[in-house]
Order: sequence, then C-alpha cells, then structure tokens
Amino acid sequence: MTSTDVRKRPARCHAPGLPALPVALNVEPMTGPIRALLSPVRGSAGALAITRARLLDYKPGNRGLIRYDIAPADGGTGWAVFGKIYAEPIQAARVHQIMGTLWADIFAGEPDLGVPQPLGCILDPPMLLYLPAIGRFLDARTPSEQTIRYVSLAGRWLATLHQRQLPLDRQLRLAAELVTLHAWVAAIGRTYSDQAGAAIQLFRYLQERAELLRLELRAPIHKDFHYGHLILDGRLNVIDFDEMRLGDPNFDLAHFCANLYLLVYRRRRTFSSYQRLARAFLGSYAGHTGWAPDERFVYFFVYTCLKIAWQLCAGYGPHPRPRGEEQRRQVQFILAQGLAALAQGSDAATPAPWSSCAVSGGRQ
Repeated sequence: MTSTDVRKRPARCHAPGLPALPVALNVEPMTGPIRALLSPVRGSAGALAITRARLLDYKPGNRGLIRYDIAPADGGTGWAVFGKIYAEPIQAARVHQIMGTLWADIFAGEPDLGVPQPLGCILDPPMLLYLPAIGRFLDARTPSEQTIRYVSLAGRWLATLHQRQLPLDRQLRLAAELVTLHAWVAAIGRTYSDQAGAAIQLFRYLQERAELLRLELRAPIHKDFHYGHLILDGRLNVIDFDEMRLGDPNFDLAHFCANLYLLVYRRRRTFSSYQRLARAFLGSYAGHTGWAPDERFVYFFVYTCLKIAWQLCAGYGPHPRPRGEEQRRQVQFILAQGLAALAQGSDAATPAPWSSCAVSGGRQ
C-alpha cells in the first residue's frame, strides 16, 4: 500500500471503487496538474519535479491519501503535497469548497487555529490537492501541560466552527445513522460474540431515543473530530473534512471525548487523566459558547462508543489499530464506557465517560 511503483503491487492499486488510483500513483501524468495548482502559491512551480508518490492511507472503495514529494529544479529544499483521491469528482469538489471556506474565512484570522491550505481539484483522477499541515499528532508523546493546552485549543476550534455558517449540502439524519449503526452492531457480534449483548443494548437505547431527542441541526459539524485529526505545531490544525455537514454540536463534542478516552486507555493512564483532559476540552468549548451537557451529549457519546467498537473490529479508526487479544480488550472497554454512560446519564457531574474504572492495571 505504500509502494512507490504501482507495478510492485498491482492488485492493491487497482482498488474497487477507485479505478484511477494507479494513475494518481504515477508521477508522470500527475506532474502537470500539480504544477498548475502550485504556481499561485510557490511561484516557480513550473520547474518542480515530483520525485515520489506514496499511498499513505486507503479506505476500500471510498478514498485514498497520497503524498507527493516535490523537488525544485534549483536543488533547494523540497516539500510535500497531499492528494486525496475520491471515487467521484463531485466528492473532491465538495471537500475543496469546505476547506477553502475554512482556510480563507473562518480560521483566516486565528493565530492559534487553522486547517491545511487547499490548492484545488483535478477531475481525472478525482482528487483534492493541498499543502499538508506540518507537526505531530495529539497521540504522540507530549508533556501533560502541552496536551492540556492543545485539547483546550481543540475546544476553541470547535466553538469557532459551530458558531459560523457554511453552505453545506448534507445534514445529520438519525434515521440513516441508525441503519449504519445496525450494521455496526452485527459486525461487532460476528467478531466477538461475547460483546454482542452490550452492543445490542447500546443500539436499542439509540433507536428508542432517536425520535424523542430535540436536536440542533443548523450548526456545521466536523462529524469525525478526534485526536487523530489534530496536528500540533505551536498552533492547532484540524484535518479531514469528508464527513462535514449540518448537525448538532453535541455530536462533535461527544465524538472527541469517547475517542479521547480510548487514547487514555491505550496509554495506560488513569481515569483522572481523562477527566483533566475532558474538562479542559469541554470547559474551553463551554467558555466560548455557553454550552452545557444534556441527553444529546450522552446519546452521541453512546453512538461513538459503538462506532469505535466497530472500527476496532474492522481495522479502521485512529492508529495504532490493534489485533488479537488487545483488539478484543479495547472493544470490550469502549462498549463498557457506553454502558456506563447509560447507567448515570446526563445528571453526572463528570464529563463522559462516567465509568471510574482504572485505565492502567486492571483491564476490563
């Protein structure tokens, strides 16, 4: 999957749903389009050469991420361009429009917050090109005081997004989400039959409460906001806008908290470590918006626990992606956090998840 020559692994490059992937990994046909899009921001782009194309990530039949290493003709310092390839041109155009608005409008005047700089789209292959944000991810080993600062910035980043208007063509629809959730539950049960009961219990709650929740569906939400999409370099840059749509802000907040607790578990830290991070994140967001938790937060936290459990079973989600017994433990752990949220609900004084189990030592 990270071959620099499509001839080395042709079966993987001819991926179902992404027939243009071999073209995108071939530097010769890609040089001209990349030069054209780089010229406005690099000036001398006409003389550049692409030295390597490398597939960084791939979601079967959906999208892939390619890194192009660029070398200037004068022998100076090179740089990288990222290309996100999609199954259809309209998908690339949609994400480019979103990134353009975020870059040029919503976060243009924010010294501590941002997004990668979009360059433009090409139609063949269907691809969005952008300059990557440089830095490390939140899950890298970071001193605790810096981690607190960055999760606080993450809360402010979301507050800035949620309070602005974006012309988005999609909206969160719980009926469609429940269809997906049902498939996730089935997949969890097939992978770990002993966890089927917990997954079904969480799904039944989500199904029963769906029509009773009074959701806010006018805010732009990221819909995949987690620690693996935060890049740190003094400032905070957020990536991956494929799922953005109008929806309830609690979705992003709960999604981040559930994934954050998974990160704390993977690092073998204590529940109090999670509490400090969650309070910094939610407190920062609340300070800029006046937000307070209610059942919507619980609902989407439970939703995210099911999503994470499915991702673990399917080999998706934030890295590292565990296998074997560690995979089973993490599935069991995250489902237990969803059940703990149901047991105490939105009256809890502690941000979700509400289980006070030790993350280090005794695994659930």
